[in-house]
Amino acid sequence: MVEAEGVDAITVSAYHETGQGKLHSESNIPHIENAHLPAAAKIRSEVNIPVIALGRVEAHTADRVIGKGEADFIAMGRKLLADPHLPNKLLRGAEDEVRPCIYCYTCVSAIYGGTHTRCAVNADLSFEYQRPVAKAAPKRILVIGGGPGGMESARRLADLGHQVTLVEKSDRLGGTLRFAALAYEPNERLLNWLKRGIEESSVDVRLNIEATPALVAELKPDDIIVATGAVRGMPDLPGSDLPHVYSGDDMRKLMLGESSDDLRRKTGLMTRLATKVGAMTGATANLDLVRKATHAWMPLGKNIVIIGGELVGIELAEFLHERGRHVTIVDEAPRFGKGLTLVRRMRILAELQEHGVAMQMGASDIAVTADAVTFTDAQGNPHQVAADHVIVAKGAEGDMRLGEALKAAGHKVQIIGDATGIGYIEGAMRGAFEACAAITA
Repeated sequence: MVEAEGVDAITVSAYHETGQGKLHSESNIPHIENAHLPAAAKIRSEVNIPVIALGRVEAHTADRVIGKGEADFIAMGRKLLADPHLPNKLLRGAEDEVRPCIYCYTCVSAIYGGTHTRCAVNADLSFEYQRPVAKAAPKRILVIGGGPGGMESARRLADLGHQVTLVEKSDRLGGTLRFAALAYEPNERLLNWLKRGIEESSVDVRLNIEATPALVAELKPDDIIVATGAVRGMPDLPGSDLPHVYSGDDMRKLMLGESSDDLRRKTGLMTRLATKVGAMTGATANLDLVRKATHAWMPLGKNIVIIGGELVGIELAEFLHERGRHVTIVDEAPRFGKGLTLVRRMRILAELQEHGVAMQMGASDIAVTADAVTFTDAQGNPHQVAADHVIVAKGAEGDMRLGEALKAAGHKVQIIGDATGIGYIEGAMRGAFEACAAITA
């Protein structure tokens, strides 16, 4: 019928097929990967005009779908904002060079906010005119910190022809992005893209190295970028010293096979052995393996209370709920989801509520006991929630001490990322862009 009316093509952008064979709205910007492809394939089998599918489709999937005749074209929006060069990179068979979209809805949320177009992973977007350019005389640059801000800075500066040394005090690159990648898989694509950029660059990477005055004196850098991230202390909370209470750093170390004196005190022998074996075999370095394995076993009880309703606490709640834990989020904040973009925040909070995750906003008098968390809700009612483990996902703050000390010693310093205040991935990538622009100005 549509062909008889003169329609030249059909774009399938607002539905996906459910298990009951019905079509169900998932919007034109779905969070579910390949959400619209079944509907597109069904329509394509009934018509003789081109069918255009879209909605969170990865390049290799698009190639397969078109090859099977289930769609004629795959349209991409968010992915082209993340990397405008995606088509040319795919044409030359370089899919691994494509800067990945992490589906954080920064771009879509900008529309709701009435601001210029933004992208969390592509800081050039809307600021192409400020993009750093190569200068005739290369500089010696020291980048301190191997998280996303440090890696992006080092990668950019090396591409501009500068001599870059990147020092990281731990034994691997990634910083807190590694834990963010564990909780939310698309972040791992960005982590891998950044690591690949460093590996294929001229950057001199030095792991297990502390940025001391002696090292700075040895390297004699013309400029220094400090991307050391935030400091994370345990808030002053009654019961926070109990052995079943984990800080954000405790959780990161536990999930990634790292250790500390605090973690050894809080975990049993079997957990310590599993962590040690995982680290020795390299299993905990494989984030995809850890994500899958944690569906079968985690050293956490059934009832989890997360104290902290910002981005980290919300994404951790989603991660734990998917692994069969009964999760409650408690915080003094009147609204949850700080650090999440508007659209991502609306979606994930609605999904958590739908899945039975209890969210207590505006709580007061929060305290931890041996087997529960007590608090007063926003209406003044007392509550007690059973807790096998408590995770305190708050207390992070910027730390500019190293950067300010280097400035005081007479060095030219750019401080970026969470060291200046919690800005998450977008803050790290934007900070790298601005630091590189300042250095090459």
